[in-house]
Amino acid sequence: MISKEDLGTLSQWQAKQDSPVLSVYLDTDQSREINIERGFETVLKNLLREIRQKLDKERRKGFDEDAERARQFVEEYRDFKRGLVIFCDQSEDFFWVGELNIRVRSGAWWTETPYLRPLIEIMDEYERYGVVVTDRQQARLFIVYLGEIEEHHEAFAEADVKHIKSPGLDHLRSQMNVERKGDEHAHWHLKHVAEVTSRLAAVHEFDRLILAGTVEATAELFGLLPKALRTRVVRQMPMPTHVSDAYVLVETLKVEEQVERERESELVKELITAAGKHDRAVLNLTPTVRAIQEWRVWELVYADGFAPRGSQCGNCAALFAEEKETCDYFGLAVHQVNDFVERAAARVLEMNGKVEQVRGAAAEKLQTVGNIGALLRF
Repeated sequence: MISKEDLGTLSQWQAKQDSPVLSVYLDTDQSREINIERGFETVLKNLLREIRQKLDKERRKGFDEDAERARQFVEEYRDFKRGLVIFCDQSEDFFWVGELNIRVRSGAWWTETPYLRPLIEIMDEYERYGVVVTDRQQARLFIVYLGEIEEHHEAFAEADVKHIKSPGLDHLRSQMNVERKGDEHAHWHLKHVAEVTSRLAAVHEFDRLILAGTVEATAELFGLLPKALRTRVVRQMPMPTHVSDAYVLVETLKVEEQVERERESELVKELITAAGKHDRAVLNLTPTVRAIQEWRVWELVYADGFAPRGSQCGNCAALFAEEKETCDYFGLAVHQVNDFVERAAARVLEMNGKVEQVRGAAAEKLQTVGNIGALLRF
């Protein structure tokens, strides 16, 4: 499982002179026919061949060392997930592998630093979700992240809540007392669920929370949660407590996609409004890059598919939205960057900022105002 900490560490990789990093994203999903007979090995060989053909003789030696290390790992790879991420620089004794249970688009790059854009976009799309499935007697807690689900069996013990029926009118008062005690026990159970969920939220740091189960139980549980945790609840939905993990995962991923699209639309609206008022926000590539250079960016926002070229100084690492020849600060030569958004996004992560790629309707709206922008710290 790849964590946000992994992404943060990778984004801080410092470029080494004449020592590029090979970045490989490989679709290894066994539900796809091309991968059943290890077809992903052929895909990798073709990707590496394409890179090698573009290199001169001097650079091929270093690339071949990185490529061979990646090929060896993939040839021995057996415990399949749906996606594989590899970063390799043999000259620096650097080899990093991450597995994902979501499909990735196959691609390979040999660049100064790890090519992080696909990974950044995956981490943005799939947040960590907590899912509580409960009725008035029992509860289950799941963590869903990057297409995987884990149930925390130890979180809740089943509460023995019984509703006893007493026959005959003579026993009406006794039945009412039993029902009252049952309601009290159910309330105690849900209060306990709220307390445990709060503790686990602090440990597992899930971004969103889904309350599933009976309508009555989820409504009462929502009211019992601490205020800070209630703000993370994105859905209350009916669901039997005995459903399979696979069912919970499928339903959670549906909600996750809906919530992500809704949030992206709200974010783009906020960005455009704030930029129009000159209220700590900018739009378009040049102002956004300038804000990145000044370390003022809190959240970088860009439209899916936006891939402009730009420049970066090899001496001070300054970024420039234009394709230019010399650095504005030191007058030294700069090099061209093909995927400039990837480099800008990595820089924002270095300053502990956030990166958001928007899709669908939100992307279409952002495209009308320059494809990219940022909310600023100051």
